[in-house]
Amino acid sequence: MKNKIIKNMIPFVFLLIFAPICFAQSANFLKGEDLFRQNKPEEAIPFLNEAVREKNNPQAFIYLALSYYQLRQYDKALAVCNEGMNLPETNQKILAYNAGNIAFSQGDYDEAEKWYSIAIAADEKYASPVLNRANARLRAGKYGESKADYILYMELYPENPQKEQITKIIGLIDDEIVIQQQQAVNAEQLLQAENARIQAENARIEAARLAEEKRLADEKAAEEARKAKLLEDVASSLNGSSTENMSAGAEGTVGYGYESELE
Repeated sequence: MKNKIIKNMIPFVFLLIFAPICFAQSANFLKGEDLFRQNKPEEAIPFLNEAVREKNNPQAFIYLALSYYQLRQYDKALAVCNEGMNLPETNQKILAYNAGNIAFSQGDYDEAEKWYSIAIAADEKYASPVLNRANARLRAGKYGESKADYILYMELYPENPQKEQITKIIGLIDDEIVIQQQQAVNAEQLLQAENARIQAENARIEAARLAEEKRLADEKAAEEARKAKLLEDVASSLNGSSTENMSAGAEGTVGYGYESELE
């Protein structure tokens, strides 16, 4: 079911902002922008790096991050986005959105979710990161949160051309949630049964231990009773007989059963 849901995910796109820029256009920025628009990211990067260092055009951060992304240099692309986020004049919602897409491309869905959330916080009406956060949460198995994002996206963009597809995905998510809930119930029942079995086994072991202790105690008591009876029998036997002779050592036996004459 999960694989079926993932196959129906909506692809994301990167955004560029071509709004009028109110900053001085440096030669490095203009050259880098021109090369970037010609789809020559490798040639554009040196000029855009210089433009970023000059900090006279915040759009350079967006172009540079996307140039690195096109070359699959994802760590560098994210680093540029992070750097741009620290400057108040940059378009932070676009940087955050693109950073989320970069993280998504790397399979880091938790990181992507974080960046999309930043973009949404910057503009609550910004629908694109809502859709992509739904996709990231879906990939991470966060079905309930993913469903909520898909619904929010359709509320923000009711006329979107993917409405039918998203509705199907929500239906699949509902099916998966039901399956997971049933699995959770089954797992809980199995856990309870296992706990009951363990408790019963522990009770059996404890009962066997107590029985063994009682057996040993009974045997000890019986042995002590036997020894006491033996001593009692010996004592009774001695009390019922007379002593005829006493030993005096090497001289032999002195008899006391008759009268002796003393000189």
